[in-house]
Amino acid sequence: MRKLFAKICLLGCLLMLLCFGSTSQAAGIVIQPTAQLPQVVVRENFIQLSTNKLKEVMAENGEQRRYEIEAVNVPAGLRMPWGEITYKTFLPTGIRYGKNVQVAIDVYVAGKKYSQIRCTMRVHVFEKVVTAAHQLQREQALTAGDLRLEEREDNGSAMQRYTSFDQVVGKVVTRNVAEGTIIDGRVLGEPVLIKAYTKVYINADINGINVQAEGIAMENGRKNAVISVKNLNSNRIIRGKVIDENNVQVQ
Repeated sequence: MRKLFAKICLLGCLLMLLCFGSTSQAAGIVIQPTAQLPQVVVRENFIQLSTNKLKEVMAENGEQRRYEIEAVNVPAGLRMPWGEITYKTFLPTGIRYGKNVQVAIDVYVAGKKYSQIRCTMRVHVFEKVVTAAHQLQREQALTAGDLRLEEREDNGSAMQRYTSFDQVVGKVVTRNVAEGTIIDGRVLGEPVLIKAYTKVYINADINGINVQAEGIAMENGRKNAVISVKNLNSNRIIRGKVIDENNVQVQ
């Protein structure tokens, strides 16, 4: 009885490996038909069905960048009884670039649903983005000579990346940047227009009339940044938005 139980457990483990093994394991397994289940759909069919679905959805989304589709974890195959085999393929959670994507494949035999196969895929999308052509120093104003376009993978980050020099030239890097680093929202900023402890004009709109007073900037300020400014008439410290090299605007 114990030997029979051990054989059943071993058979169960083997079946799990056949259906849900990793990419490397599944790729090396060949599933053979049986008398009871004479039809076999092999792993490559599931990869092709998943790839086709991903391509279809990406085309619908207007994706025009170069991309590669990787099979991460795909079942080795599926045995089925006689009957016409058809499929319905869908993406339960959509596509996330650079992340695992689940592709569900409903398998039908003679018009009746027989099984659902889940394939784990990954879509690698590439685009040319602005990178540092050499070492850049903090607060360095960028010129075209400081930059180059390089193809990099879109990892799905929400951080803005740039695809042309026009979007970057004239701005500064807010920290030291190594050669080859992607210039994105984490390192790019507006130049410092107002330096701390320099004289500025404080502007306020009162009943449609612009009122101006002299002040001293208490900190560095980039364009559109809100900084602390000391009003020289009242000695009060207030907050204002940097308009240009000489002016801040208060509400």
